[in-house]
Amino acid sequence: MKRRLLGLFVASALVGNAFAQEEATASTEATNAETASDTASSSKGLVHWSLRAQGGVNILTNANSNDRSWGPNSDYNPQAGGEIEYTFNPLWGLGLDYMWVRNNQSTYDNYVHEASLFASANLSNILAKYRSAGWQKFSVYANGGAGVGYYNYSNCPSVADKDDWSSPFVWGGLNFEYNVCKWIAIGIDGQGRKFTNSDFHPNTQGTSWQFMANLGIRVKFGGENNVRNIALVDYEPKVEVPDLTPILDEQKRQAAEMTSRLEDQIVNQNVAIKKLQDQLNATQDSLNKHIRDSKPAVRYTPTKEEDEIIKTAFTQLEFESNKAIIKQSSYSSLDGLAQLLKSHSEWSVILKGYTDNSGRAAKNLQLSKDRAAAVKAYLVNKGVAASHVQSFGYGSANPLASNTTLAGRAKNRRVEIELYSK
Repeated sequence: MKRRLLGLFVASALVGNAFAQEEATASTEATNAETASDTASSSKGLVHWSLRAQGGVNILTNANSNDRSWGPNSDYNPQAGGEIEYTFNPLWGLGLDYMWVRNNQSTYDNYVHEASLFASANLSNILAKYRSAGWQKFSVYANGGAGVGYYNYSNCPSVADKDDWSSPFVWGGLNFEYNVCKWIAIGIDGQGRKFTNSDFHPNTQGTSWQFMANLGIRVKFGGENNVRNIALVDYEPKVEVPDLTPILDEQKRQAAEMTSRLEDQIVNQNVAIKKLQDQLNATQDSLNKHIRDSKPAVRYTPTKEEDEIIKTAFTQLEFESNKAIIKQSSYSSLDGLAQLLKSHSEWSVILKGYTDNSGRAAKNLQLSKDRAAAVKAYLVNKGVAASHVQSFGYGSANPLASNTTLAGRAKNRRVEIELYSK
């Protein structure tokens, strides 16, 4: 079985080298035949094959139930091998891996042959596509695959059955590479391998885990034409972007003209809106005034405090004899009345003047009008709106007492007030 695996690996390497040489020849012939300038022809003549030789240390963990450490009880073994890979593009590739592991846990030298197919992803190109040219020499690959391991019992007399054992396994790991030149890259990788047969590697007491650390050197066929030497940004198709500056400038000019027209329209509309708002406000004020004016007035009944101010003003109101001149002793009470009326602009006031029946009726009628007008003038002079006050005179009409006595005639000489609200 060992010879079959080695033969398979060598045959794969030779086939890969043949493919690489064929592609390199095709690239040279294509270059001499024509010059490719478009994106479609940029991928022609690339070489995808590379070969890696590797060697290092293999760790078989001790699977004893009392000790599963990686310490002194673990088995550290030398190993060597190689791989051939076809890199499809700067992001990923597929390959064939072979490792020879020496198992010297016991006094017998036994050997493990492990072959697997694997996939490789370039994490550097995935995560840092636009890194600088210097950093492009460094690459980190995530590798993973599956294969079969064959154990050689030929030197192990403790095993009665000399047939070799085998076990499928899966593995994964990371590979760090540095491109020394277009043809050569050196690297270090670490792997973990999980075997499905827990009895594989008998001297490890049932272990199924294997850990590897390797140093390697990779040969990239085709040199600078190898896909692994081409940055992802250079490998991807190039898209020619037309010069859009004239189109953008024209669009900016048109947008500026349209913006200017719209701004003029907005200014004119704002002026028209302001005019309409003024007209609406004037119409609303006129309507409110019309509603107030057309609403019938209602006789207002003063509160106790308001009635006290009104009674005081007209009880203390005195005129000079047979004249419409208010005595100064009445000013204080009239000031209180004026202050009350100013605080109620919604009131309408009617002043009514009266006299006794002494003298001629025509003279008494005029005197009553003049005295009511004098009270109105005083109130207006104190700040009461003139439009809210009306004054009338009725002479000796509507007496409050008999005019046959001095006291009765004194009561009949008066000015009364009526309050209305809307």
